[in-house]
Amino acid sequence: MRAPFGITTLLVLLFYLSGCSTPKPVKPDLSVPESFTHQPAGGDAASLKGRWWEDFNDPSLNALIERALKNNHDILLATERVLEERARVGIKSAELFPTIDLQIGMSRQKQTFLSPQSGGRASTLISTVSVTPVASYEVDLWGRISSAKREELARLLTSVENRRVALHTVVSDLITLYFQYAGTLKKIDLAKSRIESSKKTLKVIENRYNRGIANYLDLIQARSLLSESKAKLPSLERQREDLLEKLSLLVGAYPGSITINQKVVDYVSALKPVSPGLPSDLLLRRPDLRAKLSEADAAFNALRVSHAKRFPKISLTGSYGWLSDELRGLFEPSSLIWQLSVGVLSPLFDANRLKLEEEAALSRYRQSLIGYAKTVLQAFYEVETALMKEEFLRKERASLLDLLESTQRAYRASLNRYQRGLTDLLRVLETERSLYQTREHLVDTETALLLNRVFLYRALGGGWTDDEKMEIKPDK
Repeated sequence: MRAPFGITTLLVLLFYLSGCSTPKPVKPDLSVPESFTHQPAGGDAASLKGRWWEDFNDPSLNALIERALKNNHDILLATERVLEERARVGIKSAELFPTIDLQIGMSRQKQTFLSPQSGGRASTLISTVSVTPVASYEVDLWGRISSAKREELARLLTSVENRRVALHTVVSDLITLYFQYAGTLKKIDLAKSRIESSKKTLKVIENRYNRGIANYLDLIQARSLLSESKAKLPSLERQREDLLEKLSLLVGAYPGSITINQKVVDYVSALKPVSPGLPSDLLLRRPDLRAKLSEADAAFNALRVSHAKRFPKISLTGSYGWLSDELRGLFEPSSLIWQLSVGVLSPLFDANRLKLEEEAALSRYRQSLIGYAKTVLQAFYEVETALMKEEFLRKERASLLDLLESTQRAYRASLNRYQRGLTDLLRVLETERSLYQTREHLVDTETALLLNRVFLYRALGGGWTDDEKMEIKPDK
């Protein structure tokens, strides 16, 4: 009678095994270019490593960044997500091992029965005491549990890379705001300088008008220039305070609680050409690309979990303990009990639910691969755009420096001609306005050059090779 049962069991197992075609991972088919289109000549690839912002040699900026790394809430949240995922990996790892529980039971019941001796009703009290360790274990025959663990490991790696993304984002945003703040201070100084210049011009015109040398139109034009100069200052001061409040938010401080002791620094002169390196290296450097790749790995293992759910679960359960009607005889050899059982739970009918879940998981895996390819393309776009902008911004700055020199000469010449009575005041005011507009344009261009450099470092995935800053420790 045993042979048919054994053959039937074997046939059933072979049937299940024949259907276990485990999904295979798909390698993203990416063909990256061999070099960047706007790659500068003589760039330094070493500047991509380490704390690149320290090259600006600004202690105030460095202090703000250190404060942000400690107090920024986005970084703190990203760190907690890493710790959460780390715990989830431990949970899934524990499922690969047996669970052992201890069951302790005590019961007392009264039973009533007909006594054969007296023919009447009789009762008795029955007491039982049991101590039984129970072990259970699911055999991971189809890899469901191990795939679930690998899925959580991939999600852990994703959270680590997302934390790096948060670090990149916070530092880049802070430096961007800081350079915008510095540019605004320069424009405020220019506005104040123009106001003082307009006051001096008005005073000269008033003296000339009182002596009958200048006409009334010159006086009106000088007053108009002063009003125009004063009108720009409040907007710039508002912009300065707004940037300061945004910096406070980034460093995790309340508005109005930080001050910046910023000195006039020629940041642009500290900018050296940056070599973007090989395009293939970009795939390894950028944390957002590594995060997307880990997401795809997690989606693949989730697909394997969905696939394994379609096959039987095999569970082993065993118990070994003692059962007695008296506590004092509980651990006697005669009270020993044990049990060993094997259970198989197999889906029979679920209206195609498990198959559809696997198809949905397969679609999510494909989506993750598409998302990775899209992010790679976006990364190359950002690098090429930043390299292109730096090339043209440097040309624009060089042209503005030449223009500034020309407008300074034109202003001095027109002022000299006006003092000698060879031209009217309008010509002087026009050249003065052109001079200050050129200076403002130069400040804007230099600020744009700095902001683009920050964007370039971020696009290239520069910085954060420092393992100390990436160390994650839970709060005690």
